[in-house]
Amino acid sequence: MGFGGSAAAMVQSIRNNAKQLAKRDRYFEKDVASPNGNYGKIVDHKKMSPAQFEAFKQKLKENELRRQKNLAIVFGSVMLVIVGVLIYFLFFH
Repeated sequence: MGFGGSAAAMVQSIRNNAKQLAKRDRYFEKDVASPNGNYGKIVDHKKMSPAQFEAFKQKLKENELRRQKNLAIVFGSVMLVIVGVLIYFLFFH
C-alpha cells in the first residue's frame, strides 16, 4: 500500500524536524559572561541633586496636568458632538 510522494515527503519532513530539535542549543541555560563583566548590574551614571530632582518632579506634574487638560478638552468636544447628533436625530429628524 503505497502512499505516493506526498506521504513520503511528510515523513521525511517530520524526521528532519525531529533531528533539528535534538541539535538545538539551550541558549538561555548557559552562563554567558559579558565582555566587560557588568552583566546584569545596573549602574546609574547620572545622579541628580535634590534640587534637580524636585524640578524634575515639578516638570512631570506640569506635563501630566497639561496632558489631562488636553484629554478633557478632546473628550468633551467629542461628547458634545455625539450629544448634538443624538438630539438632532431624536427631535428634528
